[in-house]
Amino acid sequence: MSEPELRSVELLQGVVRSTSATLVLLTQTEIKVRVRGESKRWYEIYAKYHGHDDIFDHGDNGWNCSVNAGRRETDIIDANDYCAQLCLHANEHNLPIGDQVVSLILSLSNDIKTAMEIPLLAQFIVCTRQMLANIMIFQDTMIVTEEMAEYGHDWMEEQQEEELHNQNAEYQHEHLMEEMYSLEDFLDEQRETDEELEAQREAIEEKKRKRDEQLADFWNHVADKLHDNDS
Repeated sequence: MSEPELRSVELLQGVVRSTSATLVLLTQTEIKVRVRGESKRWYEIYAKYHGHDDIFDHGDNGWNCSVNAGRRETDIIDANDYCAQLCLHANEHNLPIGDQVVSLILSLSNDIKTAMEIPLLAQFIVCTRQMLANIMIFQDTMIVTEEMAEYGHDWMEEQQEEELHNQNAEYQHEHLMEEMYSLEDFLDEQRETDEELEAQREAIEEKKRKRDEQLADFWNHVADKLHDNDS
């Protein structure tokens, strides 16, 4: 471990001593901590160093971190059917691994409060132990069940097809809306043009009417003069 990582591990040990967490394993390449939350659910945080391989390194300082959860401590110790994985991660992946684990310890110790901000944790907390038997992973967008994993290929194809269908439907909807807006803009412009033409027509009609009135007045005036002369 680097010096910042060693200092972060010292912080981790201090947090473990001041909370209900249990430090199960601590080596240069592995860390395992067990936590009991306010909801009485159990969590096991496991971090493993994989090195700075370009394939796996995603700004996490060479460590992978996972969280398993269960309603009983024995469920996560035995990693049995009632143990599920939670896709939870520290907010900052570039922090030293000790800091990342500390962040998870504090969040899971106060799991009821944390669940107000993280729906997948809330879903786990409300699950009965029997329900957990069929659940493998709690993710942000969905829950992965045993059946999904067993028929993963077919299920993934169906999901991809459904996603593609939804994307196409969304694209068609957006395209249709754009056409509607374009048509509305065209009609608005056409209405404005029609209104301008109507205004011009009315102006010409008014000008013609005034000219006819002036001509009528002129000839009436001429007729009056002729009548006066005859008299």
